[in-house]
Amino acid sequence: NLYLLGYDSDGKLSVLNRGIKENLKTYLSEYKILTDGVNINDGFIINIGIEFEIITFNNYNKSEVVTNCIQELKDYFDINNWTFNDTINISELELIVANVEGVSSVPMLKIVNKCGGQYSPNSYNIEAATKDKIVYPSLDPSIFEIKFPDADIKGRVK
Repeated sequence: NLYLLGYDSDGKLSVLNRGIKENLKTYLSEYKILTDGVNINDGFIINIGIEFEIITFNNYNKSEVVTNCIQELKDYFDINNWTFNDTINISELELIVANVEGVSSVPMLKIVNKCGGQYSPNSYNIEAATKDKIVYPSLDPSIFEIKFPDADIKGRVK
């Protein structure tokens, strides 16, 4: 089985159209053994968002610190760094945010599922998939994506 996803014109993950799959099937047929079969399937996109709270040190600009935290999370979730079935380590995310200059502590960081509308239709129960602060993907080949980082990563100072 071969699971595929592509990028749309905005660089977001998308399902490949039938023509691309047929072209790939034709290309692969020249290199496979006659008795081999290749099933080309769509991968699953799980769109997520992040909500977090921080406490800042007194002498720092709170909005600037939150902006820097959001930028660090955007960099971490750059889709070019992710592959099928990668897990999300919430402790690692908390550490990334905590290491931003001006952050005193991270009392809350939560992953939420975004589905429907402009997002993937795949609904995913993040709480049920989280064990020991690790968010596991489904058994099917799936990938986590923050589709709209500017809107889907929300931080606030407590």
